Amino acid sequence: MKSDMMDNNQLHALIQLLDDPDEGVYSHVKDKLMELGLEAVPYLENNWELAEEILVQQRIENLIHSIKSNDVYQQLKNWKENGGQNLLNGAILVAKYQYHNIDEEKIRSKINQIKQDVWIELNDDLTAFEKIKVMNHILFNLHDFNGNKDDFHNPKNSFLNRVIDTKKGTPLSIGVLYAIIAQGLDIPVYGVNLPHHFILAYEDEFLANFAPEEMATPGILFYINTFSGGVVFGKQDILEFLKQINVEPKEEYFKPCSNIAIIKRMITNLCYAYEKVGKSEKEIHFKHLLSLFK
Repeated sequence: MKSDMMDNNQLHALIQLLDDPDEGVYSHVKDKLMELGLEAVPYLENNWELAEEILVQQRIENLIHSIKSNDVYQQLKNWKENGGQNLLNGAILVAKYQYHNIDEEKIRSKINQIKQDVWIELNDDLTAFEKIKVMNHILFNLHDFNGNKDDFHNPKNSFLNRVIDTKKGTPLSIGVLYAIIAQGLDIPVYGVNLPHHFILAYEDEFLANFAPEEMATPGILFYINTFSGGVVFGKQDILEFLKQINVEPKEEYFKPCSNIAIIKRMITNLCYAYEKVGKSEKEIHFKHLLSLFK
C-alpha cells in the first residue's frame, strides 16, 4: 500500500523529478512509480495536465501505459494460474491490455442482452440442432455479427470490445463470443483449436453415440463454423479440411480445448496481426503478454 511506502509529499517530490534530463534519475523514478502501481496513476494524470514540457508529458504517458499494462499482465497471470475458469474474463483482460479504459460493464451488459434474446426463443423441447439454429438467428441475423472477411488481418478484429462495437471479428473472436453466450445458457458449446481456423464443438456424450459416423467424434455431436454464420458440419469435414492444408490429423483437432488455450491463441493471433500490419511496438507489447503462456 502507498501509506507503507511513501506519503503524498514524497510521491509529489518523486513525480517532480520526471523533468530531470538524466536518464539514470528518470529510470530510478520510473522504477519507484512502477512499484507503487495503480495508486500512482491519479497523481501522474494530474501532473500531466500541469506539465509544461512535452518530454515530461511523454514520460508520464509512457509511465501510465506501463503501470496499467503491468496491472493487466498480473491479472491475466492470476486468471491463468487459477485455471482460466471464466472465458469472458480472460477475453476482457486481453482487450484491456490494449484498451486500458474499456467499459467492462458495457461489454457484459451487451452480452447479457444477446443472451436474453436467445433465452426467449429457447425451450426444453428443442433439439441440439434447433438450439444452434436459434443461436445463429439471434447472433447473425438479429444482431448482425459476422466474420470480417474484407479486413481480416486488422488487429481490432481480435478484441472482444471492438467485436461488440463493430459486429465484425475473426473466427476466434466471433467463436469466443458465441461460446460465452451458449455456455451462459447451458448449451454445451466449446472451442476447438483447429489449425488455421477456430471452430466450436457441440458436446453431448449421449446423443453423439447415435450420430452418423461421418458427423460425430466421440462425445461431440457436431461442429459449428461461426465465421460462416454458424454452419453445422461433422468430423469428415474436418478431415477433408486438414487434408487440404496438408496437416496430419491429431486428436486435439477434434476435441474441445481449454479456456487457457483459447486465450493463448487469441494473443498469438494479435502478435501475428500486428506483425502483418507493420506495428512492431504493438507486436512486442503482446509478445510480452504471450510470455505468460510459455
